[in-house]
Amino acid sequence: MLKMKNIFFLLLLMGTLVACSSDDDAGQDNITSAMITLQNTSGGTESGIVIYAYDESTWSVIGDDPTFADFQASSNNDGIATFTNLTSDLTFNELTNNTQTFRFSAHYTLNGNATTKVKAITFNLGDDKTDTIILD
Repeated sequence: MLKMKNIFFLLLLMGTLVACSSDDDAGQDNITSAMITLQNTSGGTESGIVIYAYDESTWSVIGDDPTFADFQASSNNDGIATFTNLTSDLTFNELTNNTQTFRFSAHYTLNGNATTKVKAITFNLGDDKTDTIILD
């Protein structure tokens, strides 16, 4: 009887270790990210401009107000703003069918005038997307 309990305990322990291991791997696959390139009208890239990202619920209630943006990133020397993890339980869940539309908003100056350009991109949980916003 004692030997049977030891075997059962060992099997239970092995099952727990395998389950924990697979959960860690699954979490890595569920990270949603984006790389947004800012391009000017002559085809060059623009650095140092902040891009704000809003999920659907934030956008529908507040609109384009950088104070309430869900995420933000600044374009680097290559004109690319990188959002490394747009994933949260509030944005991707069963109610949203693990799909979310983010609006990426760039605020910049063009010919001395304050201008805003917005691009909507739809993601499935775990997507890694790239896109371009043309600052015209």
